[in-house]
Amino acid sequence: MNPENLIQIENLSFSYSENKPILKNISLQIPAGKITAIMGGSGSGKTTVLRLISGQISPQQGLVKVFGQDITKLNYRQIYDVRRRLGLLFQFGALFTDLSVAANIAFPLRENTKLSNSFIERIVAMKLEAVGLTGTQDLMPGELSGGMARRVALARAMALDPELMLYDEPFTGLDPISLNTIAMLIKKLNDQLKQTTVLVTHDIAATMEIADYIYFMSNGEIIAGGTTEEIKNSTNPAVQQFINGAVSGPFAFKYSSQYSYEHYLGLQ
Repeated sequence: MNPENLIQIENLSFSYSENKPILKNISLQIPAGKITAIMGGSGSGKTTVLRLISGQISPQQGLVKVFGQDITKLNYRQIYDVRRRLGLLFQFGALFTDLSVAANIAFPLRENTKLSNSFIERIVAMKLEAVGLTGTQDLMPGELSGGMARRVALARAMALDPELMLYDEPFTGLDPISLNTIAMLIKKLNDQLKQTTVLVTHDIAATMEIADYIYFMSNGEIIAGGTTEEIKNSTNPAVQQFINGAVSGPFAFKYSSQYSYEHYLGLQ
């Protein structure tokens, strides 16, 4: 494994069922200290890659190295130790609705450390300041806007100062100002904290602004990879269809069903 790569995936295949492969012999490298985006149409396997990196699922074939360790060969305790070194921002934040903002951010600290309450409160205050939400400690998730809730979730994901951040569609459902705010925070925190970032997203404009490298996926395969400029200038039809939002192209509109429309009407 190249020491400059924090994550290395080699010849990896994964499926939830035998007749529906999700990932097909993919290989990719995530360099340390950089923001790497994984893009592609819905159902292309992007989120599955994040789940494999975090050890939530195991591949049928291939290698997944994180922090120099093959996560497919680790036991539960060892995987838990790896997870303590990473943060994950879920698609819609996934805040605990019955806990205050402060309690949400403090949760991983209380679960994973023996820090005093007063010290945890100071960390919570620092994380909220980092995302521009000082003074929201006592608010409940239901009192937050969508953008504010996403920033609280980001503060919680950063609570343990992770070396690696995984973002699963962090821009979904946000207005343009909130979207650009989250993008700015991802870039700022990555640079200031010397983190490594893996960003799964559909948003072209924001990703082109902050990513150092982009992988494109389609139908469970890596079809392109490069810097933002290389991706913009790609001649790959699927990449161009995605970037331009074209209806017609390699990304199929229809679900790949084993039965035809006529079958469900009883005509076959």
